[in-house]
Amino acid sequence: MHEQQIAPASSSRRDALRAGAAVTLSGIAGGCATATGILPVVPPAAKVVQDSSQVATTPASPGAVMPQKAEDKPTFVSEARDPVAYSRADNLFWNDVMMEHAQFFQMLMWGPELEAERRQAEDFQRVFADLLRQSGGVSRENHVAFNRRSIDQARRFSDWKKTMEQRQASGRMHSLVFPLFFTHTAREADRFAARLDQYNRGSIELDRREVIDFWTKTMGEHAGFIVQLLDPNELLLIDQARKLEESFLRQGFRDVAGDEVMKAGREILDFKTVGEKGIRNGRIRSVIHPSLASHVRREAVRFIDELRRA
Repeated sequence: MHEQQIAPASSSRRDALRAGAAVTLSGIAGGCATATGILPVVPPAAKVVQDSSQVATTPASPGAVMPQKAEDKPTFVSEARDPVAYSRADNLFWNDVMMEHAQFFQMLMWGPELEAERRQAEDFQRVFADLLRQSGGVSRENHVAFNRRSIDQARRFSDWKKTMEQRQASGRMHSLVFPLFFTHTAREADRFAARLDQYNRGSIELDRREVIDFWTKTMGEHAGFIVQLLDPNELLLIDQARKLEESFLRQGFRDVAGDEVMKAGREILDFKTVGEKGIRNGRIRSVIHPSLASHVRREAVRFIDELRRA
């Protein structure tokens, strides 16, 4: 059965979060629990209309094209339960993610001493941009061959990321990329390649435990990155991000058959949606580029979609 789009969730801007803090605390005292245990990101008295496109999925129909601006990018998902549709959706989504990873590395690898590494990242950006432009054309006739191309490039990029992580962690390279960010993005490349290989073998099934393991680790690390990238004065948001990180990485979610994981997914999606809006309009102080805020928000949308399908 084809999955429905994610229903819009509530969100707020930073000033609304602060204005509703007292209401939030009283709501918890009254027994309003959340899956992660953090303060509800959206106080009941401070809800505002959310842009539904930020939390909706988009079926990856034949000929689909990814817009260039990050804020305009949809979260592509499979429109049907077959390897071709899944191949098209994953190529559209993950080739874009890989391309953005390369862009982020360029932003964070500055100075003449990192010119060679920056050029390597530029090369990967061009490779995945080219694959992305062709991804909407994935069809029954070409999906296996196209998947093989994407698999090859994703594995090459993963190997490069792992090499960069080792150099950064050992002090042989000094960039502004966290070693964990290299590890995090390499894991995403490996999973992208593994899923495409699965489609080429005729299987589209998602293992619920694998989905939960991969995405909760991803969401937890996102929260940890956000803690480090927010302005030190953003105490409320830093506290919320720390609690999200703790929940996803330390506490874990063992109720794989229940809805606690879905609740947690919606909570971090709310948090990221609020964050992206606040970063774009200057109400949240950070060193987070708007394209990175959009990137992690779209991954949260994808997490919820896979959880529904698993």
